[in-house]
Amino acid sequence: MKRIYLDHAAATPVDPRVLKAMAPFWSVEYGNPSAIHKEGVVARKAVEESRRNIGEMLGVHPDEIVFTGSATESCNLALFGAVSLWKKRHPKRTPHIIVSAVEHDAVLFKARELEMGGVRLTILPVNMDGVVSPSALKGAITEDTVLVSVMYANNEIGVVQPIREIAKVIRKWKKEHRGLSRDAKQEGESRYPLFHTDATQAVNYCDVHAPRLGVDMLTCNAAKIYGPKGIGLLAVSRDVSLYPVIVGGGQERGLRAGTENVPLIIGFAQALSITRKIQEKEGARLVEIRDNTIANLTREIPAIIINGTMKERLPNNIHFSLPETDHEYLAIALDARGVAVATKSACNERDAETSHVLLALDGGAGTRPYHGLRITMGRGTAKKDMHMFAKTLKEVLKTMIAYG
Repeated sequence: MKRIYLDHAAATPVDPRVLKAMAPFWSVEYGNPSAIHKEGVVARKAVEESRRNIGEMLGVHPDEIVFTGSATESCNLALFGAVSLWKKRHPKRTPHIIVSAVEHDAVLFKARELEMGGVRLTILPVNMDGVVSPSALKGAITEDTVLVSVMYANNEIGVVQPIREIAKVIRKWKKEHRGLSRDAKQEGESRYPLFHTDATQAVNYCDVHAPRLGVDMLTCNAAKIYGPKGIGLLAVSRDVSLYPVIVGGGQERGLRAGTENVPLIIGFAQALSITRKIQEKEGARLVEIRDNTIANLTREIPAIIINGTMKERLPNNIHFSLPETDHEYLAIALDARGVAVATKSACNERDAETSHVLLALDGGAGTRPYHGLRITMGRGTAKKDMHMFAKTLKEVLKTMIAYG
């Protein structure tokens, strides 16, 4: 029986074209890119060509790309790096950071860790559709706000945040409080607050041109775009200064020490190139399948609750809850029948079933389930796969009711 994989938000298969591009750099062109001999020069050229290509696709200069080991590391570098340097420059002041309530744990956990270290933390609420209010952000910024971090697209419910509108709020605050004009060079105190977005889930389907978005830092991960696992990046504007998380070698502008992983960097660039070329067509294809599936589910299962707005949502994401249902058992039962789904982010799948994202939608009022199923389609997902998923889901639900 063919398995139906519907957890592409957690991991995607590596595209064969990506594997082909990476292949020579495992054993043929194996030089250390920091070495001065021929083998090292070949590796360095490959890394810098990939950096340049990625920079062009993200709308930034090559030297603004910092390669890391994961999106989690990139988010940690953005938060820790910005706050640590600000504290060094302002030893007598208390830094302040703002993050949304629906961030990935890579941001939330680091933000709370910084809070335990004396940083003031503001967590922006979201509405019942999972959307951050730009006006709420306006009232939260202070003279000591170092960083605002709002994820581009949520990894659980697929809601796409109004990043450009949030960027406008930050720019307007700088103009009113820092006297900074739109075209003025941002430096020193006028640079704050910085704006970071975790674009890990957005890359497949959304515009990730950093200047158009208005962000200072942007996080990406190859494993979500049919590239290799173990490689992420942080796009950091030239005029943004950060304190490094990993030191010891001076690589990546001194922001991330350690020998560059050449084959993974090559694979990242190739995966991103393929993604950008097919983005529009693939997004439209998945929107049609997604909407047909949701219509089918809501018609056949009246009690189902679709989580997150349908207006601004990733094309491949369906997230729903069923009242008084053990969603973990439901996911296991579906897996036994050949359908792979998730109950929430793979990074905290083993934690308690309660989802902090769903909790944020409800504001803690207790009017809806705090757990559910996440269905994320991919390039290999066909209409017939989603028909089979819906059919299997209904069969499992009937069995659960029968056995009470």
